[in-house]
Formats: sequence, structure tokens, C-alpha cells
Amino acid sequence: MVAREGVRSLRWFCFLGETRFYSLGEALVGPVQRMKALMLGKALGIPENSVRTYTEAEIRAGVIFQVSKLCTLLLKAVRIGLGSQGWDVLVPGSVSGTLVQVESIVPGSLPSTLAGPVILVVNRADGDEEVSTAGLSITGVVLLQELPHLSHLGEKIVFVTCEDEEKVSDIQKHAGKYMSLEASSSGVNLCLSSNDRDAVSVNKNLSSNASSAAKDCASLGVIPLAKADELTSGAKAAACGRLASLAAESNKVHIDNGVPASFRVPAGVVIPFGSMDLALEENRSMKKFKSLLGKIETEGVENNALDKLCKQLQLLVSSLELSDDIIESIRSMFPDDERLIVRSSANVEDLEGMSAAGLYESIPNVSPSNPTIFSNAVSRVWASLYTRRAVLSRRAFGISQKDATMAILVQEMLLPDLSFVLHTLSPADHDHSYVAAEIAPGFGETLVSGTRGTPWRVSSGKFDGTVRTLAFANFSKEIEISSTYPADGEVLHLPVDYSKKPLTVDPKYRQQLAQRLGALGHFLEQKFGCPQDVEGCVLGEDIYVVQARPQPL
Repeated sequence: MVAREGVRSLRWFCFLGETRFYSLGEALVGPVQRMKALMLGKALGIPENSVRTYTEAEIRAGVIFQVSKLCTLLLKAVRIGLGSQGWDVLVPGSVSGTLVQVESIVPGSLPSTLAGPVILVVNRADGDEEVSTAGLSITGVVLLQELPHLSHLGEKIVFVTCEDEEKVSDIQKHAGKYMSLEASSSGVNLCLSSNDRDAVSVNKNLSSNASSAAKDCASLGVIPLAKADELTSGAKAAACGRLASLAAESNKVHIDNGVPASFRVPAGVVIPFGSMDLALEENRSMKKFKSLLGKIETEGVENNALDKLCKQLQLLVSSLELSDDIIESIRSMFPDDERLIVRSSANVEDLEGMSAAGLYESIPNVSPSNPTIFSNAVSRVWASLYTRRAVLSRRAFGISQKDATMAILVQEMLLPDLSFVLHTLSPADHDHSYVAAEIAPGFGETLVSGTRGTPWRVSSGKFDGTVRTLAFANFSKEIEISSTYPADGEVLHLPVDYSKKPLTVDPKYRQQLAQRLGALGHFLEQKFGCPQDVEGCVLGEDIYVVQARPQPL
């Protein structure tokens, strides 16, 4: 009887593990369920090897596993039928270089002894990395996962993704060899190169464009968003300030076919450069801060020495507290209990040639009505200036650590239905005649945080409003913030029901939204004088723009 119940229990844990596969066709039991099955087997006196064998057999015999294998074969057949062969082209072009495989794109991931151009094969990515920080010799990237086309990672260099297992296996066999990568709308060809001179030269003279912060900015107190400038508030906050003034003008603008370019901007204020220094002085921590800052300037990455210094520096900065005056000033500028988002606006981000997208923290869902949580959110954003990745990124661009400084952009937090990223110049073919857009359900972090899946992908003609639907979204979850939950910096991850998403089921809505985004992108491109990388969201009938920066070309 005990043995029979034990087998039933093992089957139950096997089923739980079976339903928690991380990807189709890959029989991976959830680690928690595997451990529970082993513990149960041990309690029943069943040898561990027998438990493992039985568990594996039960899973492979299950319907879910068998269906997943069939789906894998079906997906492969569809790819062959479409001629895609598992490739997806984000940035086309032709380059050559040594094929080097790495786990992720991080500073220092390439061997220092490696010379010449490199084609990087990357196992995983979040989508907000700066490729150049891993090495200025990188001419192309092959990413072994899906990625939104307009992610900040898929810019500047030849960039393709591949998830076909057989193709990936073949790619990995060529690691260390000199290869040619050709990517276009008709397909991808990765093959051995017979001529090293085919390699594309890389510009190593990137300018940091970083300027030292004004020492007396903190004396200005809190700055209204409309008065933010680069000297006191950083490029991001300054751009948001200009967006606020352009929003009023946009209400009067229509493209040739009558589609409005109107948009809104969340209300906001800026805690200027120098405020962190003031907090350090009030906390009597400036001497220790400068000592740590000096050490990370030259500390090597060996033996985790740099990591330890960065963690000490982050711990110090994250312990800082905002003054009561700053918190009260911010509180007076927003309605009571207004939910806010705390964003970075450093002097080393949103610059031409150095977007640093996703490099620094943003903390949503906080309120100055809870001073402790709000102050902690600000100090966490300050501290993100000194992560290992941020420090090495600045090194790669030749920027001294002491020259980097952080202002804080505090804005009204929206609860969007949809979030989007626009590129006003097509990254795939550099076509100036249309705007490319990627859209995700809920909060915008889904698009920029490396969430697995595909967004809605559309393009809209700048001059004629012609709309093309290129892909439908398949993210399994969306990020939302409930108005009934406390403003504690937390968010919700909820399943997506696409049968209730107008962008999926209503072609007319999809066309109208795409046309409005196209008109908006064209308007901002004209006003800023160059192609723009735009982030925003849709809330009811309104389109909000939260950020615009020069689009890397």
C-alpha cells in the first residue's frame, strides 16, 4: 500500500515537473519538483538511481512532453517552408571576423589577446547591452535567442538571431575560425572566409561626450521638468523637458493624410546633479566615497576585485537619504498619493554614440507620501551608477569614473495599456520613408528587459500612412501596476489574454494606432533634426512619450 501511494506521489511530482519545461522539446524537470521527488523516494527507501530513472521515464511518457516534441518538429517544418531556416535579421550587412562564443555581452568578455575583427556568438541577452563595451573590434553578432527588433542591442552592427537547434550546433562548431556573415532580407549566410582583408574596420575613436557636472547644481533644489537642461539635469531629463514643450505644439500637427501627431508627456521634476554629493557630505561619507571611486578607476577584473569595490560603493550610495526639503518639494508638485517613477538621468547616457540604455536603474510605483521608500528608490538609482557593468562600460568609452554623475528624473507614473519603441529610421534597411514600431502589452519593461517573446511589430509610412503588420505579440506575461496596491516599488507579472487585446483582434484599431505612431515619430524626427529612438505608451485614447534620444546609425 505504501509503495503504491509512493508511486502515485512520484507520478504527481513528475507531472508537475513535466508542466514546467523551460522550452519546447527540452525535457527539463523543474528543480523544485525534482528535489521533492528525490526526497519522497528517499523517505520510501527507494534507491536514488531508481527514482531518477522512473521520474525521467514518466516525464517522457507524458502527453505534454510528446506534444512539445511534435511542436518542435512542426516549428522546424514551418521554418523550412517559409525559407527562414531559423534566422531573424535585425541589422543587415556583410562582415568578417573571428567567431567567438560568449555567454553574454559584458565588458571584458573578449580575451585581451584577441586581435582583429570579431563576430560574436552570444547565448543570451537582455536587449539593453552596449555591444561596443564588450570590445570595439566586434563587427557582427549572432544571438542564440529571440530579440525585439528595436531593442537597444540590435543597433549599429550586423545583427542576427537564431534559435534553430541544428543551425546553432553548426555555428558552435566554427568557434575560433575566421568567418563571413552576410545578412539581408532574403536570408543569412555564415561561412568560412578565405580572406582576412574582408573584415570591416571598426572606428575606435568614440568620443565620450561626457561633461563634468556643475558643482553648484544642488543649490537649485528641485527643478521643474520644463526648465531642465543638460548642464543641470542630463540629456535624458533635458530631452523630456523639450518633449513637454513639443507636446502642446503636436496637437496642431497632422501628416499629409490627416493623421494627428499629438502626444502627451508625464508631469515631472528633476533632482539635479550634485544632490548625491550633498547627501554624501551630510552623511559624512564623502571621504570614503572618494577613496572607493579612486580605486575602481584602475582596479582589474581579476579575482573579482572590481566586483567587490563596486558592491562596496553601491552599498554606501544606496544607504544615503534624501533631505526632507527635497522630498517635501517633490510632494508639493504632485497630487497627494500620486504614484511616481524614479529614473536615471546621468551625464553619461542618452548621448550620441553612447545611449547606455538600460544601464541604470528605474524604480516605478513609489510616492513621496512614504518618504522612506521614496528616498530608498532615489538612492538605488544613484547607486546604479557604480555597477560593475556601468563602470566597465565607461572604461570602454574612455570616461573617467569621477566624471560620471547622476541626476534623478521623477515623473508621474502611468498605468499603460500598451508600451512601444519607435525608430524613425528603419534599422533593417535604413528606409527614411516609414517609422518602425514594436509594441508590448502593459508596462514598457517587457520590451527592454530581454523578456522572451515577440512584440507586435508594425511599420507606418511617414507620408502616406501605409501600415504593414510584420508580427503579432506572443509574450506570455505583461507587467502591470495595480492602483489598489501600495506604492512600494513592486510590480505585477500577469498572464496575457490576447483574445482581449484590440491590437491582435481589431485590424482597424491596429491600423489607426500604427498611423498615429508613424505621425508622432515623423514629427519628433523633424523637431530634433535627426532619426529618433522613441519610447512611450498608450493609455486609453492618449499616446504618451517618455523618452526620445538620437537613434544610433
